[in-house]
Amino acid sequence: KYDFVDAVEFGTYEDLPVPANYDGLLKDNLAYFRPRTGLWAVKGKTRFYFGRSGDIPVPGYWRLGYVATPAVFRSGIWEIRGWTRFYFGAPGDIPVPGSYVGTSAWQAAIFRPTTGLWWIRGLTRFYFGAYGDWPMAADLGRTTFQTWDGNEDPVIFRPSQGLWRIKGAFYEGGNRKWFGISGDIPVGGPLR
Repeated sequence: KYDFVDAVEFGTYEDLPVPANYDGLLKDNLAYFRPRTGLWAVKGKTRFYFGRSGDIPVPGYWRLGYVATPAVFRSGIWEIRGWTRFYFGAPGDIPVPGSYVGTSAWQAAIFRPTTGLWWIRGLTRFYFGAYGDWPMAADLGRTTFQTWDGNEDPVIFRPSQGLWRIKGAFYEGGNRKWFGISGDIPVGGPLR
């Protein structure tokens, strides 16, 4: 059974939604990141400053477990709050972190829109997608029977065509599906 709420007012027009399980209670919390000031707010829980103007929020499950950690990507610099900072990628890259190997700890990954390069830190590099595509990591199932394997797959959404492509998927008719129109924003992708 699900309890639905009609609407919740939280944040302003400039805030980026960053819902995740920040408290370990096995459900996502409403949260936002305010890029102008670096403010993070988790509804009913906490507010703190982490990051700065121009950062891309990449909260996720960076450590083993089911509690999300706030993180930001800034022109090739990754900062995971209270844990680590490292260099991976370059200015203009889009961060696409996820659980690419099926563990509960995430891996850093980038998509370089100018070339279609995907680079998963410590694992692999490959080309998939083109300029204007929205990259994301998702476990969408790898066969027509929708067998989820626990690994997130590289996915692109091309808004100009409503095209979704899943790298390595084996659907009837290939790895392409059409859903959406120009101007749509895919759920689950990085917020840019």
